[in-house]
Amino acid sequence: MTLDPQWVPMKWPCGPLEWARRSKSKSPETELKETLDAWAQPAALDLLKGTPINCLVVDWAEGAPEDVAQQTALKPLLDAGRRMGISFVGKVATKEGAAAAAASARAAGISAVLLAGLPRQSLELPAILQSPRGNLAPDSLTPIYSASNNDWPGVRLDSMKGDTAVAGPTGVPWVNSNAWFSLLSAELAPGKTAWLDFDPPEQSSLAYPVDYPLAVADSEVYGTVWMISLDDKFRSALLKGDPKIREVWSKTSETLAFFEDHRKWKRYKSQGILAVVSDFFGNNAFLSQETLNLLNRHHVQFQVIERSKALSGPVNGLQALLWLDKDAPSADQVTKSIAFVRQGGLLIAPTYWGPAGVKATKRHPSIAYKMYNLEKGQIAVPEEGFQDPYQVAADIHLLVSRRNDLVRLYNPATTNCHCSVDPVHKKRLVQILNYSMQPATFVTVWINTQARAARFWSSEAGDPLSIKGVPATPGTDFRLPTISVNCALEIEA
Repeated sequence: MTLDPQWVPMKWPCGPLEWARRSKSKSPETELKETLDAWAQPAALDLLKGTPINCLVVDWAEGAPEDVAQQTALKPLLDAGRRMGISFVGKVATKEGAAAAAASARAAGISAVLLAGLPRQSLELPAILQSPRGNLAPDSLTPIYSASNNDWPGVRLDSMKGDTAVAGPTGVPWVNSNAWFSLLSAELAPGKTAWLDFDPPEQSSLAYPVDYPLAVADSEVYGTVWMISLDDKFRSALLKGDPKIREVWSKTSETLAFFEDHRKWKRYKSQGILAVVSDFFGNNAFLSQETLNLLNRHHVQFQVIERSKALSGPVNGLQALLWLDKDAPSADQVTKSIAFVRQGGLLIAPTYWGPAGVKATKRHPSIAYKMYNLEKGQIAVPEEGFQDPYQVAADIHLLVSRRNDLVRLYNPATTNCHCSVDPVHKKRLVQILNYSMQPATFVTVWINTQARAARFWSSEAGDPLSIKGVPATPGTDFRLPTISVNCALEIEA
């Protein structure tokens, strides 16, 4: 058995283990017990018919007295699922009995196990390792790995004021996204598949269910996979055939199918005008990871580069290089970064490592950076080092400047985009996400090159539309149809 990167996973909580876990943390309602029992029945698998979902993650063992009852209860579900072509991943939450749990899982027809840490013994099944996203160890990651402690994508709501949106100092709604982590994952573990683990927030209700299609899109656009997770009330209503909930489920499946149909987009190379360099963990974790998060909120188009790989290849298309760590670069990296500056690039670093004798200047009173002019480019050094990630991201936004943008969104409000390119066919792809529950209207996308037309893709329409470009020196504007959740512009070079 091997791990299959084509798996489209969904968490499938059911059975005695899940009931025991819920009973320990709080007093669960009778309806929850009925839902957990119903989802353990083969009939529940009918919900997957016509969807791309082909892999279910089930609780298998956690060293509890309920393990045997759980495995017995799952047998009919496993048998029925395999007949439908569904694979199963068994979650094993015990290190001591991991080998025995994997052996019993294999005998039951399970394809892989999901573990919270490296097993102490060899296993009879392939493993998917899971860890909090802040503690990833790239060298030990399995071909498919899972990261937990992720955010629910969308406009952040004030828990004290119901549906009131939280805004930043600029008044723009505060948007949560896992985009930055997905880009970081692709850099740290190229060629591997990341499953993001996050559950719906508690404010989800039958009257106002959370945006499940957006949770799918926020992962897929940036190259990762969401382990689909539905809230308890949603799962109960889904089995009962609630029309509104069925409609949301249908839209979620439609969004999944859209990305399955365009799986090749994940192989495109991300584009950015700024390279963010760090080792991203240990003492550098908070500053580097939060800076990535906030740069994404500022709509700065960036590439993520692990420190040891920095400047090891060409820097085509980059306008700026942000070196976040206090750790000094190697002699070779210093030489190449200075060459990058001399050719017109901007280097932003915690200390000055350019040639001696260059006098510092001040760019603007509002930006607390010393600027060192070096032939065609500049080196920018913060006067007090990198302190607050929010200030770092805001400063970088000003230093890099909008004039170097690859793409701009007009009337963006709660939208954002990701730019990538097909290196073989030279196609540019701009994927746009709407993080609001309300449709985004009157959105215009500007690209920095001339183009007569673009193909407009959305999950609502099976065939692409042709959208004419409007010259907007030095680039092109595209006025988009209403965006429900996500869409994409495919532009010929």
